[in-house]
Amino acid sequence: MANNIRRHKPATLNKMAAYFLHHMQSLVFSLGKIYHSPTTTIMTVAVIGITLSLPGGFYLFLKNIDAMSGDFRSSSQISLYLDIEMDEKKARAMERQVADMADVADTRFVSKGESLEAFKQTSGFGKSIDTLSSNPLPHTIIVEPSSSADTFAVKNLLNLLQTLPGVEIAKLDTEWLERLYTILEIARRSVAIITILFGFAVLLIIGNTIRLDIQNRYQEIIVTKLIGATNAFIRRPFLYGGLWYGLLGGVISWFIVEIGYLAISGPLNRLNLLYQADLVLITFSFQDFIILISSSTLLGLTGSWIAVARHLNQIEPT
Repeated sequence: MANNIRRHKPATLNKMAAYFLHHMQSLVFSLGKIYHSPTTTIMTVAVIGITLSLPGGFYLFLKNIDAMSGDFRSSSQISLYLDIEMDEKKARAMERQVADMADVADTRFVSKGESLEAFKQTSGFGKSIDTLSSNPLPHTIIVEPSSSADTFAVKNLLNLLQTLPGVEIAKLDTEWLERLYTILEIARRSVAIITILFGFAVLLIIGNTIRLDIQNRYQEIIVTKLIGATNAFIRRPFLYGGLWYGLLGGVISWFIVEIGYLAISGPLNRLNLLYQADLVLITFSFQDFIILISSSTLLGLTGSWIAVARHLNQIEPT
């Protein structure tokens, strides 16, 4: 019995080794077929790359806009205009009270004298203001919400600050931010729809390519089936062919997006110099690259599987 077990174990290992060996042979064979059909390969891979570069480019665009909108949100401030009769000591005490509140990152006190001086410098009515008998401006507290606070939390903070005794007006201009976030949400959903549609397009492209390959190798498949090959055995080179198409198409799409990034970065750098800005384009991270290549490879494998499952079963020796 022990001898039977020992004989059975090497036989199982040999079968597994043969199975994996055939997979490796199919992988290399499919790559060789692609290499020896350069025209078909270049056209197919180029179409896949261009198709995938569009949602990839839109994704990067949204990623950059998201980063910029995050900076805008962190720079949004609430202005508290205090009672005109409140003295500076009480106003500064209120600033300390506000600074201890939740969702408040920082506060800054602007006295009525500082406000008047700033208004004189920016308005151009300095001489007219000097004729005033008293300062008509109130003390002001500038409140910077926490960067982790969303729009709902900032609005709650605004309502809370408005109820504080001594606060005449609490002002936050959030309408433009809400419009921006709404536009971004629409853009995200649009990109998701575009990605799905272009994903189906890639499936059709690869499926049609594999279908033509099956038709071109019709006689070879017939002969292979006559000598006893199973559908799984015949299917593998076609599946790996689709995998290679998807993989190469993903690399091409990444390359196209990176070329577009380089084309835009030059004018952006000049814009930064002109306006003394600090805009930086975000490109694909390593994780984004892996996701792109994995997705394109999976699409290639899926498209080839669908094509093979549909057309290979229709080929039977007579």
